[in-house]
Amino acid sequence: MDFSLLTLLHVAVLLAVALRLFSRRNTNGSALAWLLLVILVPVVGVVMYLLIGERRLGRTWMRRAIAMQPQVLEWARGIPAASLAAPDSLAPGAQGICRLASGAVGMPLMAGHRLQLLPDSESSMQALIADIDAATASVHTEFYIWSAGGFVDDFVAALARAAQRGVPCSALMDSLGSRPFFKSESVARLRAAGVRVVEVLPVNPLRALFVRFDLRDHRKIAVIDRRIAYTGSMNIADPRFFKQDAGVGEWVDAMVRVEGPAAWALEAVSLSLTALQTGADFAPPPPPDLPPAGSSLVQIFPSGPQSSSRHIEQLLLAAIYSARREVVLTTPYFIPSEALLTALRSAAMRGVRVVLIVPARVDSMLVRYAGNAYFNDLLAAGVEVLCFGDGLLHTKSMVIDGEVTIFGTVNLDLRSFELNFEVSLIAYDAAFSAATRELQARYAARSTPIDQAQWLARPWWRRTLENAVQMMSPLL
Repeated sequence: MDFSLLTLLHVAVLLAVALRLFSRRNTNGSALAWLLLVILVPVVGVVMYLLIGERRLGRTWMRRAIAMQPQVLEWARGIPAASLAAPDSLAPGAQGICRLASGAVGMPLMAGHRLQLLPDSESSMQALIADIDAATASVHTEFYIWSAGGFVDDFVAALARAAQRGVPCSALMDSLGSRPFFKSESVARLRAAGVRVVEVLPVNPLRALFVRFDLRDHRKIAVIDRRIAYTGSMNIADPRFFKQDAGVGEWVDAMVRVEGPAAWALEAVSLSLTALQTGADFAPPPPPDLPPAGSSLVQIFPSGPQSSSRHIEQLLLAAIYSARREVVLTTPYFIPSEALLTALRSAAMRGVRVVLIVPARVDSMLVRYAGNAYFNDLLAAGVEVLCFGDGLLHTKSMVIDGEVTIFGTVNLDLRSFELNFEVSLIAYDAAFSAATRELQARYAARSTPIDQAQWLARPWWRRTLENAVQMMSPLL
């Protein structure tokens, strides 16, 4: 092919992608990253843009999402007054977080909870299985990854037992995250026992032409008898066996066990995704009449790619800017937006102690390099960056001033902000915040602080590589 013709074709492709980008609202970083990719590697860049360049859930999904949104808001407005608490009862900083959360997703502040932090996968799974074995009315589960083996087999057996004794059981599984599980004997056992298995966001080559395949259901939710719920970072995977060939050690997770009205609120959040996938009506059962389980105040905060606004990022920003003394964060994947990076640096510069705990090794080299590129800016502002060395620290937590905790499935990266279905629990509870801070302190004790002078002295090629990958971070 003539060189001039190739040049014209390259320019035409670049203009087509540019016009497509400019026809919709994009963050500056993602638009520039796509343009750079198309300029440097035209064929690869265009193919990647067609596959993952836009948040395409598909016409059917979006039609259902648009129709369901007012139904979900109406359901939230109908939560009984006995389950609600007034935002004015919170401290001033917490009030702002609470009002933003309510305004963003419509979920009110709820009272009457007992919260229990489960600090590892083993204790989380033992408690979850015990509650399933005691279930009498219903068991509803939704997890990104299901991976057979180890204590997962015990979990599958517990679900099967519950279904066989007549308890309605359902299991949502992300199609991509749980792909091997769908071919396992375990899923056949669940179906044979009567557990309803729902594959969320199915992945196949044909759908990839019309729907973005990396929009995933990253939530972790279990609800038993509509009065007990679990959420946090743990997948249905035994860390002793899961991804042992990745070279990062065992995954380190934590969950929260919730008793109270937030349990059936979490169930409603999960049922909304079930309805989106199956086309069924969004019709959660009426709230059960239960006495208060405790005194903790919580909000449930769902987020997902069906919204054009990055609600979860707005929540995290509000929380960081409300801090007066301390912000401590744990996340496995750290690729922040510029707004989040600015918030963390600003907090440190105004005298707030800011501690970021991340794993020393993650299961994606690109994500690791991209995240490292931000550390110098954080260190220069006074942020303490600690690298956890005993496995892949997977817990996602933020504690503000020892008073408010945001705990759930959200990583501090653009994927969680824009592309995944996520869920967070906001706990306005000093006791739960203290328990979470204690867990974070245990992580810190097993971590190595990054020294700014030593960090600046790392090889030039490493800095260059990290900065180059960081430029593509909106696409990771």
